[in-house]
Amino acid sequence: MVLGFRVNRVCLLKESMVVLEIRKAIIRFIYRMIPIVKPITSVILSDKGKKKLKKFFLSTTSSGGHRASNLLPNSPMIEGINLIGYSRAEMGIGESCRIAANSISAAGIPFGIINFQGTSSARMEDLTWLSKEIKYPIYKINVFHINAEQMPELNVRYNDLLFKDRYNIGVWHWELPDFPEDWTDSFQYVDEIWAPSTFVAQALAIKSPVPVIKIPHSIEVTIKEYRDRKYYDLPENSFLFLTMYDVRSYQERKNPEASINAFKISFEPDDMSVGLVIKVNSYRSKSNEFLKLKSMIEGYRNIYIINETLSRNDVNALLNVCDSFISLHRSEGFGLGLAEAMYLGKPAIGTNWSSTTDFMNYDNSCLVKYTLVHPTRDFGPYKAYQYWAEPDINHASEFMKKLVDDNKFYTDIGSEGQTFIKKYYSPSSVGQEISKRLKYIGKWKFGGGI
Repeated sequence: MVLGFRVNRVCLLKESMVVLEIRKAIIRFIYRMIPIVKPITSVILSDKGKKKLKKFFLSTTSSGGHRASNLLPNSPMIEGINLIGYSRAEMGIGESCRIAANSISAAGIPFGIINFQGTSSARMEDLTWLSKEIKYPIYKINVFHINAEQMPELNVRYNDLLFKDRYNIGVWHWELPDFPEDWTDSFQYVDEIWAPSTFVAQALAIKSPVPVIKIPHSIEVTIKEYRDRKYYDLPENSFLFLTMYDVRSYQERKNPEASINAFKISFEPDDMSVGLVIKVNSYRSKSNEFLKLKSMIEGYRNIYIINETLSRNDVNALLNVCDSFISLHRSEGFGLGLAEAMYLGKPAIGTNWSSTTDFMNYDNSCLVKYTLVHPTRDFGPYKAYQYWAEPDINHASEFMKKLVDDNKFYTDIGSEGQTFIKKYYSPSSVGQEISKRLKYIGKWKFGGGI
């Protein structure tokens, strides 16, 4: 009788294991199919329908939260950081992951990178940190350079292999005052959050059940191969303003139209002594956004569009050959373009609201006046009930003309901006902040060490 019970129990256990393996195989298959199915669902489903489908898939594959409240001081894992993110992706969140690697490296902290591609369609050819890539987590601390809404996707892919018994830190970006309620479930995956700016930290902290720490991005613009203007088909002797945006970041938030309009009211269409360069990422020639952009610049011989995907070196070199950077954004989660231009000594013109005010002030940049308004409708995660800044393009125009005409003003602003960024946002400076935080994490969670 007892033997029969044990045999039945073993059989049931084996059946359960088989079912579990089949379930895992199905999940892996569905996960691999997401990049193929995603474009189709974008056409046939509403935003609400896509959200429900994603939530259903994630809920059926998730094993729940992974906070490290039961960590033991005698953990056998190695001291250091598993940096998880889109480390090869040629987009903003990929760049933020590579920037984190630079800061961690500058601090001398042991680390490895787990490159996560997820369902992103971005080009994955930046191999800057290939030598630090690892297949599996080996360190005590995870730092996820993946935004809140993507954490469940990461959990589906790795589950306990990545999260369990480690201290999990999410580096999350967000661009508006109210953090989306739909994303609050992602707090279950982390023990604390690092926010890149005061603005983001405030938005997260009010809803967060875990500590929120401000750890900014470090800024270091490296150019291994310098380019001249001819390389980009740009005029040699014009004063060039540069603006950049990624279609995936929502044109309405990045607001390139405002930079174009400020330029148009400042300079004549045939004034070849000046120019505006518009660098567009994730370009699609027949998209409504791009067609609208082309119609806006029609007749202006001095406005230039660069829509090729450039290497990081060539983006940095483009910043270097232009004279000033302008971003009349409605809101930013950090503002890398502005900070990188300042690093190079290029005067930056930016909206005086949200995250960029951490490093832009009246002495080191050209801060543009604004009015707070509600979005005219929902734009993806940016809902109409929220508010963002509407920049004053006439005020921006005054700065554009002054930078062209007043050489002393140009030099003073560029010099002050460069000094500020290199002093407070260097990889070594930010790396020291990371080290300091890890020291206290080690004290409270690992018995004194990381």
